[in-house]
Amino acid sequence: MDELIKTFHIDWRLLVAQLVNFGIVLFVLWKFAVKPLSRMMNNRTKEIEKSLEDAKKIEEDLVKSQKQREGKLTEARKEAQAIIQKAQTEGNKQGEEMVDRAKAEVTTIIAGAKEQIAQEKSKMMKEVKSEVVNLTMETTKKVLDKVVSKDIDEKFIKGSLKDKDLPFD
Repeated sequence: MDELIKTFHIDWRLLVAQLVNFGIVLFVLWKFAVKPLSRMMNNRTKEIEKSLEDAKKIEEDLVKSQKQREGKLTEARKEAQAIIQKAQTEGNKQGEEMVDRAKAEVTTIIAGAKEQIAQEKSKMMKEVKSEVVNLTMETTKKVLDKVVSKDIDEKFIKGSLKDKDLPFD
């Protein structure tokens, strides 16, 4: 080993000094360069990971809120459709009720008109019969006055009226 040291002209003190210098440089680099860079890189990695996690959470929240929004929209559409159907049903029902009331009124008016017509017809028939009876009696009276006596005339008129079954005396 001595020969090796003499052949290469290695000075052990210089080698120790270089090892000490290397150690100091290594320590300084480690203390002031590698450690802060490592710490910064770790912090940056943590921030990036946190940002990615936050982005995932935001994306999940966005998906959830979109689903909720779609659910609410669907629910609102269903409610609107139900309200429209209810309004149509009520409109149809009210329309039918109005038609039924109108039919009932028309039926009542027609029945009243028929009754009034029947009453007027009955009244007219009574008046006509009364007039016919009076005319017949007058005519018969005039004819019989000329031809027959009053006793026969009255018997004849009363017999005629009884045969006709008129509501008069």
